[in-house]
Amino acid sequence: MGKITTTIWDIEPHTEAKHAILRKYLDAWIPILSSWAKNVNIIDGFSGPGEYNGKEDGSPVIAIKSVAEQRIPIASKIFFLFIEKDKDRYDFLQNKLKTISIPKNVSYACICGEFSDVIENELNKLNEKNKSIAPTFVFIDPFGFKDTPFEVINKIMKNDFCEILITFMYEEINRFIDDTRLEQTYIKLFGNEKWKDARGKSPEERFKIIHDSYLGQLSTVANFVHSFKMKNKSNKDDYLLFFATKSLLGLERMKEAMWRVDKKGNFEFSDATYNPNQTVLFELGPNFSELKKMILKEYKGKRVTAKKLEHFVIAKTPFTTFHYKTSILKPMEEKREIQVLGHRKRKFSYPDGVTIEFL
Repeated sequence: MGKITTTIWDIEPHTEAKHAILRKYLDAWIPILSSWAKNVNIIDGFSGPGEYNGKEDGSPVIAIKSVAEQRIPIASKIFFLFIEKDKDRYDFLQNKLKTISIPKNVSYACICGEFSDVIENELNKLNEKNKSIAPTFVFIDPFGFKDTPFEVINKIMKNDFCEILITFMYEEINRFIDDTRLEQTYIKLFGNEKWKDARGKSPEERFKIIHDSYLGQLSTVANFVHSFKMKNKSNKDDYLLFFATKSLLGLERMKEAMWRVDKKGNFEFSDATYNPNQTVLFELGPNFSELKKMILKEYKGKRVTAKKLEHFVIAKTPFTTFHYKTSILKPMEEKREIQVLGHRKRKFSYPDGVTIEFL
């Protein structure tokens, strides 16, 4: 999509897929946070007008509905901060939010301004008061790549219970990466100069270097980082979603959300192959044989606790917990390829207290 100059515009399939990931993650994660935190923040850094031409919900409305439509009402106080620098879109969003039913425990604020300026100002105010920020999810969804310096990402992630989902505009970044006039912009964006190695390389090498440079930098401020690729109508790499968190459970919930959008587990979506008549975005299921290979490579001939195995699957493989117990461990136990040591209430269950020996 070219530069958008209108207040609202048509939604594209890849945006719907991105919003599906956002909604599924918030649906799962907000109840977990609210089970122990009295206050939860959700920040939409490039919120837009909150609506598309076809009346589809924008990310601010999706986020509020994720709280309002919970099966079990949320008890914690949820605060939404919506940041939008375009005055017309900011005004449209404010009017749109007035039409939404807001639960009593939910409040929100809209700020017309630059994402980085607003975030830095809010964080500085907390630091001046020696206050720590409540658990916070930040959705960063810019049109370009000049407004998300890594210094700001770093300041967000310095807080223990903050995590981000960021749109990384790969196509534009790749297109202009040889332009030396933008060198300082790229250094600010990446927070390093490793991206320079992409210059003069093949398209495949460029993608890997650019992807890995940003992922590696995120890994310096987060315990876990995961990515999801979006392709355009020509089936070419358009942008990436990067998720960064310090929580293994947060990573698990985000991977589950991504798996529900791409059933194959390649963590990608393409406008070129999207079929709106499908009940799910992809029909094929995960490659369980690949997961089995990964597990055996790590643990063949060894013993491992069920808890440690779960950690490995979530943190070190593309898969998640709803994949490996029924589809991997149960068939292996039936074939006597593993032995389960320790107490369990029923066969073919793998609670945290047991140890699994891979024969």
